[in-house]
Amino acid sequence: MNKTHTQIWDIAIPFQDKRDDAGHAFITLEFAKQLVDLENGNQDVVLPAIILHDTGWSQLSRAEWQVVFSPDKTPEDEMTVRLRHQEEGVKIAQRILQQVNYPEDLITEIVEIIAEHDTRQGFISKNEGLVRDADKLWRFSKTGFDADVERFKFAPQNLHDTIHPQIASDGFFYCNTSRELAYLELERRQREFTRAALAHQSGTDYAHVS
Repeated sequence: MNKTHTQIWDIAIPFQDKRDDAGHAFITLEFAKQLVDLENGNQDVVLPAIILHDTGWSQLSRAEWQVVFSPDKTPEDEMTVRLRHQEEGVKIAQRILQQVNYPEDLITEIVEIIAEHDTRQGFISKNEGLVRDADKLWRFSKTGFDADVERFKFAPQNLHDTIHPQIASDGFFYCNTSRELAYLELERRQREFTRAALAHQSGTDYAHVS
């Protein structure tokens, strides 16, 4: 990241990870850096957009954002909450980007990405696709995967089997690079939870014998 990107990151810190998702901002930024390099994206759009994309959650109450994870939610309830966090994210992004004197044409592109990053159907540009891919790759990272195991009370293998088919599904990822990264990450998660299960079983057996 350049100096201005770092400045944006620093200013945005108080608005980050407000949905019981510690590490989300950092991990999605790291994925975005990889994708920008591998796919020749515009870092001056993609990096600020990914840094700022979920800052809007900071403006919602816990009761509001927990709707997204409720088993009783309706599609309409979830859409209402997601739209609001996008709207609030646009306001925060505009304020921060103007504070650092970011170019107006880039601000326009960045806020357009943030405005529908959770609700838009299809991709409108490479930069937008890379931002949304980096956001989705969080689910396949160790931190994101473990968070969903805890949040949804899934067995790790069940979560693996649920999200694995999403990788190749039409319209889920923008580019093949993201699909490849997702498969690699998910292979790592399976090795990790398989080792953990074997270690637990070994410990149980040892305790039983002793």
